Amino acid sequence: MIVESLAATAVIFLLIVIVTQVAFVVVARDTAQTAVAAAARRAGRPGGDLGVETVRLESELVRIVPGASSVNAVIVSDGVGITARAAIRWLPPGPDLIPITINAASTAPLVVPP
Repeated sequence: MIVESLAATAVIFLLIVIVTQVAFVVVARDTAQTAVAAAARRAGRPGGDLGVETVRLESELVRIVPGASSVNAVIVSDGVGITARAAIRWLPPGPDLIPITINAASTAPLVVPP
């Protein structure tokens, strides 16, 4: 009886860890997607500098994504629109069960003054 209770308790704690990490990855993914979309819109404005926006996006993602350990961001223009992409190595709180890379991408049109 005691062994079964200990096993059930261990399973419950493991499930709590997994549910917590899933919740954190959802928050991190949503935060990253929002930041990438904002960077694409900023880069599409008149006078937007892709290099400056790329550096700003990388530093912003490290700052606002909980658990981000390394960030690779790219912002490119095809003459019609802007595409921003970011790959984030994410380290969850608690035990590192599996390696996770969060990818976020967004496009925005180039804004042309009237």
